[in-house]
Amino acid sequence: MISFFRRLFYPGKKKTEDSGEFRIQFEEFKGYKTRVTHPDADVHKLMVLATKIKREKGYSGAITFLQDIAATYLREGNTALVSCLNKLIPYMRKEPSVSYKGTLDYLADIIDKVPSNEPYFLNLHITMADHLNSSETDEAIHYLSGVLDMDTLTHHQYNILIKLADLHIVNRNYEYARKLLDNARNYIQPCTDRFDHIKRERKWYRTSANLAYHEPEMTGNTDYLYNRFIEFILDMARVVNPMHIEDFFKRKKLYYKRERGFADSKKFNSSIIQLNIEYKKEKILKQLYGFAFEELPLILGVTKTELDFMPGQKENLIEIREKKVFYRRPFKELLIIQEWVRKFVLSLTPAATKKY
Repeated sequence: MISFFRRLFYPGKKKTEDSGEFRIQFEEFKGYKTRVTHPDADVHKLMVLATKIKREKGYSGAITFLQDIAATYLREGNTALVSCLNKLIPYMRKEPSVSYKGTLDYLADIIDKVPSNEPYFLNLHITMADHLNSSETDEAIHYLSGVLDMDTLTHHQYNILIKLADLHIVNRNYEYARKLLDNARNYIQPCTDRFDHIKRERKWYRTSANLAYHEPEMTGNTDYLYNRFIEFILDMARVVNPMHIEDFFKRKKLYYKRERGFADSKKFNSSIIQLNIEYKKEKILKQLYGFAFEELPLILGVTKTELDFMPGQKENLIEIREKKVFYRRPFKELLIIQEWVRKFVLSLTPAATKKY
């Protein structure tokens, strides 16, 4: 892949294979090395293992471990490299012996080397923007804007548009963020994968909620609730899959325990206070959760039998086949979700005049 970073910030500078600054003394981890070098290793399990190593050996130990994994993924052209670096780069920022520039050079070097025929690696530019943003938001905006200018926009760059909108919101460039969101909507529908489609919709509504929060008074608060509630429902829709229905219940439990979600967030609490409906908070959550946890799976086409399925239960071939084809179904239920949320928000704030 062409080095967008070097072209943007270091024009004419020759690429060096190894800056040397980011290297940390390699340390053997008993029982870990063979798992790292196996190309089919489960990336999620490896990231959990990295967290364990960080607790036991500190950031430097986890960094060495993750750099070894990253080198393997890079050599194999494995897209799990993106998840690995999204874990690694924040660790490098927190390790005192690794400088900001050392982390930047390490990531830029990897971006130079990833295969150019795999568009998923475009997400590494977002990883770079996050690192730049840790120092200066303007630099992150300049970088991602340059990525969009240098490459033909396709639906694969959707995430870059959303990230750029988020950064402009941080810098209070609200009108430009709104234009980016309008543009991003054009790159949702080309996505044919059911769960990726839902994921993109969710990201769009999450950023729209953040933007709406900065709109004036009543309009901004009701818009925030509308977008935030849809984002929450789409977060649950992503795990409505009869083949792995246990994931739905795990996420449901996280929301009830308030280990995930917006229930105790500053923006949500501020919005309902501004709308003078803070006394309805528990009722709001009860109704919203009721729709997402009870009605949504049925709306999306999961049967009551599939929803109540317990691991270990016997299934016939027809039931198994129906579960397997579920993920092929296109996601067409957004309008139903939007309409339910629209009526729900207006029932909470009848004085609102906003038309969704």
